[in-house]
Amino acid sequence: MVIQKKTLYEKIASLMEKAQELSASCDVQPGIVIFTPGEDILWSTESQAKERFQNYLSFRWDTRNDNLVTHETNLEKQKKAQEENIRIMEQENGEKEMELLFNEVIDGKSHLELDARELKGMIKLIALNKTKVVELKKQLQEEEQPVKGNDNNIEEKNDSIPKNNYV
Repeated sequence: MVIQKKTLYEKIASLMEKAQELSASCDVQPGIVIFTPGEDILWSTESQAKERFQNYLSFRWDTRNDNLVTHETNLEKQKKAQEENIRIMEQENGEKEMELLFNEVIDGKSHLELDARELKGMIKLIALNKTKVVELKKQLQEEEQPVKGNDNNIEEKNDSIPKNNYV
């Protein structure tokens, strides 16, 4: 029992230090009320704790900041983000699986051994690769075309320069 009480008071002291840091660094007015059997602990003083509690009770909630987020809303947002990450990872996993399967078919596995899901995945992979090849082909064609207005004929450019006839 003595160890529990010692641990309790150590944690309370740590909590009060954190409240003091919060007060100093964030310009807020924290108050701590701890109910324990036999005694109540108020921080920083009893009058300040009561004043802060009265301020809290008199706060008009209809004027609060619209940017405040409840814990439930925040958890729902995190859940949706994780679901989206899982969806993306599953899609990437499926693409990798189809690439491996494609390599197996190239190495000699019969296409007759594939089920409907695998065949659909292979068709998607082939269509995606075909699209990439077409895009690369377009880029190469654009790079090979000479730039309009670019005259590579040096002799024509030098014709406008007067030649020196001192020979």
